[in-house]
Amino acid sequence: MRQLSCLFAIYLFFSPSLSAQQTVHIKLNQMMLEENFSELNTIWPVITNNDNFFAFDKGEYFMNRSKSGSPYAIMANWENNLEAFSIRTSIMLGPAESIKQTLGFIFRATTDGQSALIIEFNKYHKFRIRQLVDGRYQIVSDEGKDGWVKNSAVKGMNEYNDISLNTNGTDHDLYFNGVLVRSFRIENISFGNFGLFIGPETKGRVDFVNIYADELYRDKNKIYLTDDEVRELMTENEHLKLELEQSLDARALELENAIRVLENQLRTTRLINEQLDKENFQYAIIKSAVDTNQMDLLLDLSQKVISRTLENRQISIENKILNDSLNNVRLNFEELELELFQKVIDKKIEEQHFIDSILSKYKTIDTVFLHIESLAIDSLRGLDTVKINTPKIETE
Repeated sequence: MRQLSCLFAIYLFFSPSLSAQQTVHIKLNQMMLEENFSELNTIWPVITNNDNFFAFDKGEYFMNRSKSGSPYAIMANWENNLEAFSIRTSIMLGPAESIKQTLGFIFRATTDGQSALIIEFNKYHKFRIRQLVDGRYQIVSDEGKDGWVKNSAVKGMNEYNDISLNTNGTDHDLYFNGVLVRSFRIENISFGNFGLFIGPETKGRVDFVNIYADELYRDKNKIYLTDDEVRELMTENEHLKLELEQSLDARALELENAIRVLENQLRTTRLINEQLDKENFQYAIIKSAVDTNQMDLLLDLSQKVISRTLENRQISIENKILNDSLNNVRLNFEELELELFQKVIDKKIEEQHFIDSILSKYKTIDTVFLHIESLAIDSLRGLDTVKINTPKIETE
């Protein structure tokens, strides 16, 4: 019986599934904080001094505490007001010669540093749970020496430990790499913030830190929508996107037209500038002549300007005369055309009258001849009648 009892005790010690029972049954799946350390942010500090070196490094948070004798808490700049929550993180303990190196996380920490809960592990496949009360540590996992509990689910150095802690505010379930290693109950504990916990002379890396709340939790700083409201907002967003695209197209067309106007103005300005450059060049010649007292050149240019001005005026007068003459010729030609057209029309009318008169005369003659022929026929008809009625003369 004693051997069976010893075997059963050893089995309980090395079987993590039987050493704890789940006490937190609420669904903690509402993401509140997601940190993968892909880029610098204001939540996690970058510290470089003689005691600590904490920095973002290729999607991980690298930690190195060189000071011996005391641990250090790296608090996240994220205020927590959750009573029920889940912390899920992946932490790797780096190689170090110190036997005191530990790594983990801290939660429910007050701003004065007098109260908190700490979960940590070491390279000997052991974990420990401590509570800070009025600035003094109290062991929660008191089975082993100094609270260190050995468990096969806990990994050692250079291996990531996926750690999850679920709590409903009083009950707590602690998981290492998907295995429930400890359930514990702490009452009358206040809200507090989260952070990472590193021991003295310790190196380590953190791959991610996520914090979840109860699926029914409603943060006063967030807006929660129903499915219908989400669909309505999505439809409205599509309409706004379409209107924005149309507005941008109209604006683009307006800008293109404005660019064309500016280009035309630029071309006009360029032509004006070219003309001004020519005038300035001529003026520069005159100014040079005046400045150098070249009076002969100045008089010659003046005479040329006067002569050219007079020629231009004469040409303008001749052009005016020619334009007037051309207009007069154009008007006379138009009148001549009208007169010729009128004569042609009158001639056509006279010819038509002549033809009509000839036709009228021929019609009259035909009528007279027709009447005489009718009288002759009637006369002949009378002669025939006389001939028929003449008595015959008898002969012997």
